[in-house]
Amino acid sequence: MSLRRRREVRGSVPIELCLGVGVLLLPTVLLVLTLPTWVQRQSLARLVAQEAARTLAASRTWPDGVADATALARTIAANHGLGPGDLRLRLDGRLERGATVSATVTVRVPASRVPGWDPVGDFAMTEAHREVVDPYRSLG
Repeated sequence: MSLRRRREVRGSVPIELCLGVGVLLLPTVLLVLTLPTWVQRQSLARLVAQEAARTLAASRTWPDGVADATALARTIAANHGLGPGDLRLRLDGRLERGATVSATVTVRVPASRVPGWDPVGDFAMTEAHREVVDPYRSLG
């Protein structure tokens, strides 16, 4: 009887090891590989919002500011490897002394990104930044 018990205990170790790796270790590794992408995209959205708002607040006219901010956002997104549909920029406000302009950036973030595999699923992350137009600047 003791021989049977030894065989049963010894026989379950490979199964428990496979289940442990598949259920515990693999999801943890996938999460560790995905988290840096989420942080990088959030940081990118924050950077684009800040720079777009500053560019707009420093411009002479609203159309010029929108064009410059949009071009800057596209350049930053392209430098970070994002496609044209991965980033949306919305600009609001007025170009008057002491007024506020704001830039809202929405970035598409892959839910799961493992090197060598295609991303699975995605979600949107939004960052906003407000910039005050210089109250002492001369407007044309």
